[in-house]
Amino acid sequence: MWLARATGLDHATLHVHVGMVIWVASVCVARDIGAVWPLVVAVAAELVNEVFDRLRTGSWRWRDTIQDVINSILWPVVLFALARGGVI
Repeated sequence: MWLARATGLDHATLHVHVGMVIWVASVCVARDIGAVWPLVVAVAAELVNEVFDRLRTGSWRWRDTIQDVINSILWPVVLFALARGGVI
């Protein structure tokens, strides 16, 4: 929440950008856009975030959780798949 207030971005947009930043940073470390582990790092970071959200709110909010997961990992998954398929 503090990051949303600091950046002025809404919750969904923040998930998209942070998911991409984590994936891109991991790709830079791996030096291979088609490597699996940067995607694993992005997915793991999002799942940890959702566990913290659950602990903070006291219950699962499945609609929000599913939307957050999709927003966070959609583009990393698409770009990873394109890289593995030799498109990029």
